[in-house]
Amino acid sequence: MTDYSIALFLHIVAALGFFAALGAEWTAVRQLRRATTGEQVREWMGVAAGMRRLGMISMLTLLVSGFYMMATVWGGVAWIAVTLAALALLIALALALSGPPMAAIARAMTAENGPLSPSLAALLHDSRLRLGIQTRTAVALGLVFLMTVKPDLVGSLLAIAIAVVLGLASALPMMGQGRAQQEPSA
Repeated sequence: MTDYSIALFLHIVAALGFFAALGAEWTAVRQLRRATTGEQVREWMGVAAGMRRLGMISMLTLLVSGFYMMATVWGGVAWIAVTLAALALLIALALALSGPPMAAIARAMTAENGPLSPSLAALLHDSRLRLGIQTRTAVALGLVFLMTVKPDLVGSLLAIAIAVVLGLASALPMMGQGRAQQEPSA
């Protein structure tokens, strides 16, 4: 057993934790859209908050173990540079897409008991929630591709670009469903 093998183990466990957090957040977003009471919203927001903590701990562990492996074995190869940029993209997507609607829901749900108000119901169907989780999941899968295939710079950039496009495209059909549910029928 070497220090590298321990770092690799921690890296893999952290990746599993990160994907578990993404999966639970995806479920929470889906369930928030189905919520009919303030109590249900509070329950799923609690799940989402717990998963954010798991995601952050996993991300920190991924970074520390990844930097160790980079410093001791891999050096500054292209796929690692793209991986670091894609990690920054993951954080930016979380802050730009998922963060604002989740914060608005957290503020609005404090006054909700019983059936949802129309304003909270509208917040729960914010298309940025689906766009954010689906795009982040696709980028995270792109990162797994980089770590396993270890492509050159062009291949690495192409892999992450494809992941972003697939993540965005996968959310488009469902974004229309959210708008249709929000609009009153004639």
